[in-house]
Amino acid sequence: MKGDNLFGLKLNREIFLQFSRLIREKSGVFFDLSKMYFLETRLKRRMWERGISDFISYYDLLKTDYSDREFKELLNEITIHETSFFRIRSQFQTFSDFVLPELIKAKVDSKNPYLSFLSAGCSTGEEAYSIAISVLEKIKFPSMSMDFNVLGIDISIDTIEKARAGLYGENNVSSLSEDVLVRYFERVDGNYKIKDFIKNRVLFKYANIYSDMDMSGIGGFDVVFCRYVLIYFDDSSKRKALANLKKVLNPGGYLFVAPSESYNVPDSF
Repeated sequence: MKGDNLFGLKLNREIFLQFSRLIREKSGVFFDLSKMYFLETRLKRRMWERGISDFISYYDLLKTDYSDREFKELLNEITIHETSFFRIRSQFQTFSDFVLPELIKAKVDSKNPYLSFLSAGCSTGEEAYSIAISVLEKIKFPSMSMDFNVLGIDISIDTIEKARAGLYGENNVSSLSEDVLVRYFERVDGNYKIKDFIKNRVLFKYANIYSDMDMSGIGGFDVVFCRYVLIYFDDSSKRKALANLKKVLNPGGYLFVAPSESYNVPDSF
């Protein structure tokens, strides 16, 4: 196989910059020179899979594959999919204690008893399901007076499929209480699976917050969670991504970002 000849192949500065520009143009994800070795190893993985033995040939494939199928496979490799249930507990406490009661009251008063949430950069689904569990705990679902949905989006097709399955190992759920596990999960072959009454209200799809086209087909969210996503973007890409998020957020809605990302959010929010 041609890709077996990758040992010893090194990514030079010029070719790295070509890949870096292409990745940024297509996804907004930015790599500076400090990430050269990281990108080199990820490129080699995809090149080996495709039987390609030189960087230029792989670059040409990415440029000419108008379906972007291979580019999406590369995005699986170059983005980190670290997440957990109720990640940053203090934020979920704020979401439950302050944001949800205010939204529920506003919806009831407006006679529009429906809430909508976005988990941007949802990875394997823990954040999206944590949002759903928080809402269910607050409105004591099923309720005739209030309903909701959660949309999870990500640029990794592999993680989206895992999120849709809603199947998690012992380590993934170790931080959850026994009450939560009993109410919202079922045991399947030693793992924990999200129960259908939650899965029916949580949808997942491929979308990039940097892409105007991807974000144009969604909207009307009362709360957007976008945490540890902006770290992949340079300043101009962050501004574009945040502008897209603002477009899909309802007036009076809420945006949750990671604590280290809060300085990126403009006053327009």
